[in-house]
Amino acid sequence: MKYFWHGLVISMVVSSVVGTFLASKNKSGIYPERPIKVIVPYNPGGGTDTFVRKLNQAIENEKLLLKPLVVVNKPGGATTIGSSYVRYARPDGYTILCLHEALMTTYATGQSPHGPDAFEPIAATGEDGQMILVSKDSKYKTMKEFMEAAENNPNTVKFGVSLNAPPHFSGIMLENVNGAKFRFVPTGGAAKRLSALIGGHIDAAIFTVSEYVRFKESGLEALVYLGEERHPTVDYVPTGKELGYPVVNNNLQYWWFPKGTDQKKIDYFVDVFKKAMNTEFMKSELKRLQIIPKVIEGEALKSRIKVKMEGFKAMKVERRVKVPNMTNWTIGFILFFSIIVIVKSFMRKEAKEEGADDGLKLRNDLAIGTVLITLVYALLLSFHILDFRIATALYVLAAGSYLTGFDKKKLIYVGELSLLMSLGLYFVFTELFLIYLP
Repeated sequence: MKYFWHGLVISMVVSSVVGTFLASKNKSGIYPERPIKVIVPYNPGGGTDTFVRKLNQAIENEKLLLKPLVVVNKPGGATTIGSSYVRYARPDGYTILCLHEALMTTYATGQSPHGPDAFEPIAATGEDGQMILVSKDSKYKTMKEFMEAAENNPNTVKFGVSLNAPPHFSGIMLENVNGAKFRFVPTGGAAKRLSALIGGHIDAAIFTVSEYVRFKESGLEALVYLGEERHPTVDYVPTGKELGYPVVNNNLQYWWFPKGTDQKKIDYFVDVFKKAMNTEFMKSELKRLQIIPKVIEGEALKSRIKVKMEGFKAMKVERRVKVPNMTNWTIGFILFFSIIVIVKSFMRKEAKEEGADDGLKLRNDLAIGTVLITLVYALLLSFHILDFRIATALYVLAAGSYLTGFDKKKLIYVGELSLLMSLGLYFVFTELFLIYLP
């Protein structure tokens, strides 16, 4: 049993290398060769998630892809968790992000560290109209009454939105029209907005047309539709332009590849999305969901993104949400604990026995050295200088060798541990928990 674990580790590494080699030999060269992940940065059941799954069903029905799309929900961080996962994914055409204007608004407000420039836009599909709704018992019966109340009594009209998301920006656009001042209340998803509105916790909220149609019987009234022209399903609801409030801010579902993805793969998916949107199944579902069947691509798409970003950046958003700089926090904590170790080493009284003194110095030296190695590791990951697997293997190898005094007899164990930790942790995080790693 003496060399059992050595043999096991070597077998695992060799199997991995051989498997990778054989897989590369068996590639057909026809894209796609394996399933493609579609990252949805919201919980299952929401508007974006529903749209993606319907479009995926249309693709499967017509066999438009050689391999399936796998929808992965990665909510949290105001969509930044899911978008970060895609941003740092390999630009090989096997990871796609589906996210509407929230990618732009969170960047414009400083809530997200990356915006459209960090991705390759593929297409924008399906326009989802926004409406301002109140409860049937609301004192605001018209859009004019609603806006005048926000102008004459600033910060008293409670407007339910998802902060720094497209609905929030619609409210800010309305404020810019006549000097109104809303009290924006974070309400979460559609179900929570409905509950807050019916319960009287907010005065108004923004919903999509499909949500209005679903929730109308719960006691909701529409004040305005924020589209270019009236929506065919709710054509009795006037647009903002008609009422003197020229605000247009409807959502489209944008599809994004990681930066650097080959243009041929982008064109390939543009063709897939256009065909899927044109299927009878998708047309029927879009009609049921009250989504306008629209596809924007190429230069028209880039132009739209540019105009949207310019408009969002020009807005003044109070109490901007700032994401903490994790690199600075990591370095700060490491330096803090390093200082504690150094200070304690100087504050300790000299040991009476020389042997004990040497042991104390050794422990302090090891602590300081390990902290410095950890600092280098944190920097390598924070600035994406090395892949997680390489950085982790080097970190474990360096720290383990240093702590064992570079004992040649123990280096083989340290080497095995570095391989197991780097490959094992990467597999667990990325494949089992689908956590983004640099």
